[in-house]
Amino acid sequence: MGRKTVLMSSLVFFVVFSGACGAAQTMNQLIVFRAFQGLGGSGVYALVMVVLFEMIPPSLFPRYTVLVTGLFAISLLCGPLLGGAICKNTTWRWVFLINAPAGVVGLLILLSCMPNSFPYHGHSTQKYVYNFGKLDVVGASSMLIGIALLITGFQGASNFAPWRSARVLVPLLVSLPAWIVFMGNERLVTLRGSDRPEPVFPWRFCKSRVVMGIFANAFLCGAVFTSCMIQIPLRFQAVNNESPWHAGVRLIPFGVAAPVGGALTAAIVKKRKVPVIYMLFPAAILQILGLLFMSRLTLDNILWKGQYGLQFVTGIGCGISMGVVTLMTPYAIEKRDLATATSAVVQIRVLGGALVLAIVTAVMNTDLRPTLTRMLSAQELTRVFQAVGSIQSLSQPLSTAVKDTFLKGNNNMQLRILVGFAAAEVPATVMMWQKDPVRVS
Repeated sequence: MGRKTVLMSSLVFFVVFSGACGAAQTMNQLIVFRAFQGLGGSGVYALVMVVLFEMIPPSLFPRYTVLVTGLFAISLLCGPLLGGAICKNTTWRWVFLINAPAGVVGLLILLSCMPNSFPYHGHSTQKYVYNFGKLDVVGASSMLIGIALLITGFQGASNFAPWRSARVLVPLLVSLPAWIVFMGNERLVTLRGSDRPEPVFPWRFCKSRVVMGIFANAFLCGAVFTSCMIQIPLRFQAVNNESPWHAGVRLIPFGVAAPVGGALTAAIVKKRKVPVIYMLFPAAILQILGLLFMSRLTLDNILWKGQYGLQFVTGIGCGISMGVVTLMTPYAIEKRDLATATSAVVQIRVLGGALVLAIVTAVMNTDLRPTLTRMLSAQELTRVFQAVGSIQSLSQPLSTAVKDTFLKGNNNMQLRILVGFAAAEVPATVMMWQKDPVRVS
């Protein structure tokens, strides 16, 4: 089965369920449709990177890595901007419905421009029954269950469930058997040596220090980048009295910096012949410095313009990391594993963002709730956590105290946790060290 068929199927899935989300009449319907929309979206996201590396020669990898990194960062930046504008001027349903026309355009482009059965066009292909027989159903299912339960547990904690409650502990503990089954199955399938099924995560990845270092960096960078994309605008809404739209606008320096970082990476490794891995060290340092100084903001200097420079520095570091991880993947693995490894990098980056965002939110909410409980009534507390903009409706002394508490939780706690994840990129990079490091010709 060619990439075109699978990519178009994923895109159709995404478009159909985006429309279903926009037409949902109940919260349960929205949750179910959103889950299926996510399945289609993740397929599109991963397959685009796979097709890209199969379609272009290695000499063009740096150029297209910049393009993909830039589009990824810009798309995430457009989320708060478009979301804020939509919520301000029309119904929330357009957050989902806007995907339908864009997806149809993408389908038409794929249909007309991409060869059928790519990258096997011009060759005989196996029957669909044979191809479906190669699916690693056990591996894919156990991985999906493990990820879902892991994130569910931390999401429960972020929604104020006690860390020792069944709502948190049960999903986290039940996820462990799922991960054991996943790893055991991938080892068994890989060592068997047959392509029926093909492992979704070949065991040889685990035996490669360089590959595991790439995955670790993808997870860590995704954690920092996604958490900043969500938490920085949230702080502008809660503390600076900004609307969702204006909070998104104030995130522009961070969002713009990521493609700049990717472009710098491509230019340096291509023209100066600098080993690709060398770029990860300054990337980690830039993230650490930017996050550390942003975490020192207080109510007295919350309007300081220099914070946008710190956003830019952090974004540059994230852009370099994302660019390097994407660029190194095809050089670090065997040709037969290109599709699997590329998809794994993409999904691990998303997993890092989702998981760590849930963790830092859970930690902050756990710390904030006791303090705010002493300040606010139960009704006021519920309203503040449901919509941070409601802080402005409180009396002036109370509003100032809540903002100060929120700022300490957002900056002093969340951003400093992210400093730790950024610092962890250094040992992850050392793990990738080779005597003859990868250079791009």
